[in-house]
Amino acid sequence: MCQSSSKVDQARSEGALPAPLAGNSPLKFWQIEASFRCPVIGICLTPVEQKHLLRKAGVSIKNRSPYEIHELLVASAQSENQVSQKVDRLLNHKYGRCAAELHRLEEKKFIGRWHAAFQTGHYVPEFWAAVSRPDLSREAEKEIFQAIHMSMHANTESAARSRRQLGQLKNDAAERERRVRGLQQGRKALQTEVEALKRRLARANERLLYTEEERSGRPVAPDLMKLRRRTQELERENRRLAETLAGQTAQLTAKDRRLQLLTEEAARLARELDAQKQAEAWLRNEAEGALRSFFEINRCDVSCPEFNLCRKRVLIVGGISRMEALYRQLIESSGGVFEYHDGYLNGGAKHLENRLKRSDIVICPVNGNSHAACALVKNLGKKHNKPVHMLANFSLSAVSNVIARYEAGKSSEN
Repeated sequence: MCQSSSKVDQARSEGALPAPLAGNSPLKFWQIEASFRCPVIGICLTPVEQKHLLRKAGVSIKNRSPYEIHELLVASAQSENQVSQKVDRLLNHKYGRCAAELHRLEEKKFIGRWHAAFQTGHYVPEFWAAVSRPDLSREAEKEIFQAIHMSMHANTESAARSRRQLGQLKNDAAERERRVRGLQQGRKALQTEVEALKRRLARANERLLYTEEERSGRPVAPDLMKLRRRTQELERENRRLAETLAGQTAQLTAKDRRLQLLTEEAARLARELDAQKQAEAWLRNEAEGALRSFFEINRCDVSCPEFNLCRKRVLIVGGISRMEALYRQLIESSGGVFEYHDGYLNGGAKHLENRLKRSDIVICPVNGNSHAACALVKNLGKKHNKPVHMLANFSLSAVSNVIARYEAGKSSEN
């Protein structure tokens, strides 16, 4: 990393602050490490608290998105001002008592408490205690930042899953809405059919009554037999229509009940959809903030010896495929040419060897590759006399450190 020391470290190196001692006053919000400001706002304060803070400070939040509100609060930490003071008071009100207890611990015990809390997922007080502790070593700060940073990657994956679930929920809701419309149309058709059956039943009853009246005035036997047969036919028709009407009524009642259940299910899915949208927006803002902070603490300027890779070709083998865009941004922003191979050797080793031969630097994360791929990269590096760096993990900070060491070595040679 280049020029990533905190303001407190700089002040200590210049003699403006004494060496860190147990019992020192905790750091204010505007004094904490710059890379921690974004995670502190996103993790330690709820969206409702963020809006309330800005309102109390006289800052208008009308028509501002949650991301813009988040950015205003992060920007306030650049100096002591009305907003940063209110943020600091709220954080100490929420976590100050726990932080004071943790500040009294030795650093080794404190880090142990941090790890235990982080594993449970309930680590917000410990996180504020860490960033506001004035005597925390640089190694401990880096360890805590990496843990928070990688948890943001996990949240990004969770957001991707949420988006997939959101799409499925939308499809399910659309299908249920289509079925509801079909049921409504079927219900109307049934109602029309029921009305028609009622009219036919009324006409049959009228014909039966007329036949009974007519029969009493016809003494001729053949006519009487014909009337009796007609009467029996009308009675059967009457019973059939009554049974059909009862069945159609029962079917209509069942479809009404099903329609009610589908309507309730659609309402529930709509509520879940809104919740997923809110969670997705929050996760996206947090991931973007964490990545932006990470790139800020790793950014070099023209005065830095690692500013430009001088168009060196950097090959990364394996890692996480979905981080390829982040690897590319890191390499190309430093002036290098990015090459990537996913580490799979199903198509043979020739493709990997061709890329390695034209590369100047080869980076291979061990935990993102098979043993066969790692061994092949080492052997090809020896064969073609290429510098190969085997990394313990696939994080951006690990890749950045390799590039920094390479450029530092190049500068010392010059």
